[in-house]
Parts: sequence; C-alpha cells; structure tokens
Amino acid sequence: MSSKRIPCDQCRARRVRCDGLLPCSPCQHTRLACKREYVRKQRGPKGGSGKKIEELRVAQNEELKDHLCPENVPRLMKRCVDVYLRQMYPVMPLCRPSTLVQWAGRPLELEPNEESMLFALCALVTAFLCGRSESIIGCGEWASASQRLLEKSLSMRSAYNFIEDGTVLTLLASFFVAVTHFELHNARQSWFYLREAITLAQALGLHTDEFYCGLDYVDAFYCRRIYNILFVTERSFAIARQKPVFLQGPLELLPVPESDAGLEEQPEIDLEFRQLVRVYSEIGIDFFHFWSRTGSNSSKSWKLRGSDLRLNSDYCVAMSETQKADILVTQHWLDLILWRAALEQGLLSTGAESRSRTFSYPEDIALSLLKTLTALPQESVEVHGLGIFEKINDVGNTLADFIQCSTNLTGWTATTAQNLDRLGSIQKHLSLSPNSHTLFAGSLGRRLAECYHNKASMLDMLLIADEDAETDEQETNDFHV
Repeated sequence: MSSKRIPCDQCRARRVRCDGLLPCSPCQHTRLACKREYVRKQRGPKGGSGKKIEELRVAQNEELKDHLCPENVPRLMKRCVDVYLRQMYPVMPLCRPSTLVQWAGRPLELEPNEESMLFALCALVTAFLCGRSESIIGCGEWASASQRLLEKSLSMRSAYNFIEDGTVLTLLASFFVAVTHFELHNARQSWFYLREAITLAQALGLHTDEFYCGLDYVDAFYCRRIYNILFVTERSFAIARQKPVFLQGPLELLPVPESDAGLEEQPEIDLEFRQLVRVYSEIGIDFFHFWSRTGSNSSKSWKLRGSDLRLNSDYCVAMSETQKADILVTQHWLDLILWRAALEQGLLSTGAESRSRTFSYPEDIALSLLKTLTALPQESVEVHGLGIFEKINDVGNTLADFIQCSTNLTGWTATTAQNLDRLGSIQKHLSLSPNSHTLFAGSLGRRLAECYHNKASMLDMLLIADEDAETDEQETNDFHV
C-alpha cells in the first residue's frame, strides 16, 4: 500500500483529513458514499500545443519556397552547375562542361528533358554538399530543398514522353534522382530509379555498337562513360544491399584521348574513372550470384578474375586527392566484402598463408584505411557523398564485430586496445559530414561504448578472480598454520 494517502472525493470537497481507506472513516461517520472519481491535474510545466514550433516550421518552409520560386531558379541552377563543375565533376564526369554552362545561362529556353536533367543535377549537388548547402540554396534545409528539386525534375516528365526520349538526358536525370534518393536515405527509391536508368540505357542501345555510329568522339566518349557509371553504381549498390545485378560487364572505353580531342577536362580524371571501372570489373558475375543468393544452387563458389584489387602506385601519383579518396576507399571496402564472403564459405584459417584468408584480416583493413584517410584532405572524402561514408562504416562495424569475438575468445590484450583506438578513429571520420554523422557516427559510437563497457566488465571479473585467489591462498596458509 502506498505511503501517500490520496483523499476521496467527499473529503476533498469538505476539506477534511482522509485516512485513505475505502470507505474512509469520515465518510462512514457522515454516512456519505466514499468514492474516488476525481482526476488530479498533473503538476509541472505544460507541454504546450506546439504553436511556436509550427510557426517556426511554416516560416522555414516559406523561406525555402522563396529560394525555389521561379524567379530564383535560374540563379540556383547557375550555382549548382558551378559547384558541380568545380567540385563534383571529377567524381561524376558525365556531361560536357560547356553544355551545362550554356544551359544554366538560358534556363527559360530549355527543352523539358534538359530542364528535368538540370533540376535532378541541382538536387544531387544540394544533397552531396549537405554540410555546405546554405551557400548554394541560401538556407540550411538541404534535405527539404533536394526533395523539392527532385519533385520539380520528375514533374517535368509530364511535359514530354520521357520513355521514348532518344537522348541520354532522361537517363541521366534518372541516375541523378537515384543517387540523390540514396543521399536522402531512401534506399528503395534509389534502387528503383537506378534500375530505371539502366532500363533506359538498354532501350537506347548504349550497349550496342549501332548506337555510336555517327557520333563524334566526344559524344561517344561521354555515352560510354554514362553506361559504365551505371555499371559501377549498380555493382556498388548490389554489394552493399546484396542485390542481383543486371549489367554483366562494362563497355570497352575508347582509347585515351589526345590533347586536342575536344574534351574539357584534365587527363587524370579519365585515368581515375578507368581504374574505378577496372576495380569493379575484377569481381566476376559468379560472386554476385553467390552474394545475392540468386542463380542455381550449384553456384556456391566464386573467384576473383584478377589476382589483386590493389592499384598500381604509379597510377596513384597521377591522381588528384579527390580521385584517390574514391578509389582507395573502394578498394579497402571490396577487400572487406571478399573477406566476408570467404568467411561465409569457411575459407578462413588461423594458419593461412595469405593474410587476407585469416580471421584477423579486418585489423589490417582498418589500419590501412585509417592511414589512407589520414593522408587525404577532409574535402576530398566529403565530396563523394554518403556512399563513401557507408563503406567506411562497413569497415568500422566489421572491426567492432571482430573486437567482440576476439575478446570473448582470448580476453583483453594489447591488440584489443589498439583495435579500439582504430574504431574510435573511424567513428571520428564518420562525423565529418552532417549526413554521415546522423546516419553512421552515432550507431558506431554506441558500438564503441559497448566494447569499452565489455572491457570494464572483464576487468572487474579479473579483479574479483584475483581477490578470490588471494582469499583461497590466505585460507590455505591459515589451515597449515
């Protein structure tokens, strides 16, 4: 029974002391019906009706509408195209720069497919540079702005038959929409629009030689790049989400262009793109059947086409920091994925000759990845968007799994302490981008805290065991005495 007596309704009305019984003594003496139907009001500050929050939200939406109104759209397009060409073009070199500048300069004269593609590009830029979106759109609501720009891009499809579009512009718009949805944490919609872009590419015939008949060198060059970026993106998404792949392989790229070929880019941009395609091409289609659990039941084995995923150091010297970040992080991530697949097949051993076939290989991957990230500027990693942080997060989570397993088997060692330091460093790198901080850094930080908690619990158990041993020894000595 609670020590705090709650008065009945009658005693409350009469303002007399109630003993808390049912019926209480005062009600028995006065022959009143003792009951407790009165609902007491909660004390303390009131929660409020949220009027102020709603006013702030409405004001924020109005501000966003002002930035995306028709009068401001031309200026927004110019900003996004400028940011794309200066910072993101080395990551996605898919459009001729002079054409984009020309379109951004006359947005009111664009065709529907051109306008749809430009809106999708603006959404992509806003989502990728989430931490610096205010300098582009004029406010900090980058997610809402990207969503509005996506809606504008997709609404333009009603102005033309986008399925029958004979250019690669609708295809590019679908690809940009897919990547933007990924940045907005909409994986299902991202996969849908990526498959849509692949379907449009197949409908156009980008995989056939007939499509390139009559195209000049530059147009053919960019079309092959577009097809291969679909190849790379589909394989990256399929590995991360264990999805089946549709594209069996990349297109053979044209020979390295001469200086007077008409391309408006630095030579190292094409070099990095070729190497990225090569890395993903090294993984055979059998691996994707195994990884996505598709194909025949007999297809339980896979093999790497090449002997190594590592990049020649001579190529790294010729790359920019932004390009190095993309391909080096991807290589570490693919090494980890292949190690996981080997683990599932029971191919790992403590006495394996190859370090990549041992149980402790995630230690090496994490250490090598941290050395790579430390040597790169923050901007060169951040410009790649959420995809590169997801790969870093995969390495961190696998390292956390390894720490927990090794601690349970061998106890606390100096190597465990080193791995915890590495895990903490990975968690700090995931905090570089606001988008990555929200999605990955917090969860990995909780796993890091769990590892430290397990360490404290294990130390307590060791301390108790030492005390018990000392007590037993003392009792033994007393017995002999």
